[in-house]
Amino acid sequence: MPKNSRVGESKTRTMKKISVFLAVLFLGVSSAKAQPQLEKGKLLLGVTSTVALNGSLSSEFLSLSFIKIKYKDGSDPAEDAYKINSFNILPKAGYFVTNNLVAGLQMVASGYTETNLEFDNTYKENTLGIGPFVRFYYPLDKFYPFIEAESVFGTIRETWFGDDEKSPFVLLGVSIGASLPLGDKVTFDAAAGYLRSSVKNTDVETQDSEYYITAGFGLRIGFNIYLQIPGL
Repeated sequence: MPKNSRVGESKTRTMKKISVFLAVLFLGVSSAKAQPQLEKGKLLLGVTSTVALNGSLSSEFLSLSFIKIKYKDGSDPAEDAYKINSFNILPKAGYFVTNNLVAGLQMVASGYTETNLEFDNTYKENTLGIGPFVRFYYPLDKFYPFIEAESVFGTIRETWFGDDEKSPFVLLGVSIGASLPLGDKVTFDAAAGYLRSSVKNTDVETQDSEYYITAGFGLRIGFNIYLQIPGL
């Protein structure tokens, strides 16, 4: 993978996320009188924060980016060096099998393409995974504490200099958190939990396998919508 070419999050972007978080909390407190009912037969649809396979978390729900990186040497005009395109989506859907207990599936889908414009070569990475989750709520007056267990199974596909490598991965996690109502159909979620990921890399020539295992604690945020199935 090309080195020193990825763009980190800026302080301005971090402050914007903190502002959005505080605004969500304010809206949730002000609308606490209208709350979703966690009843058997309802559907849960949501998006959650990015799960990175190195055990870290970021706060992107849905993302799409197109970036160009330029280098400038002295008084010479700046020249394009790298072009980066990426996307990220993490939806989930569940069904309340009984009051306060929801089970369902979640998906991780992301893509990253980085092109070196000087040498005209491209690195591509695509991640696709799916797996079950189970969440149990213990609803209180103004918010809903919960505990959740999850797993994701999928593949990371990398293409670089004509080589095409596929690496299966497994992600397991457990977390505790709370849902804050933002009306009678929507909640804002915040949770802390433990994640463990395992990525298997196999050498194309020797067929020898290596496992990269990471684990750690992190924070996660998300939004959920609760819908009644017609006729139930």
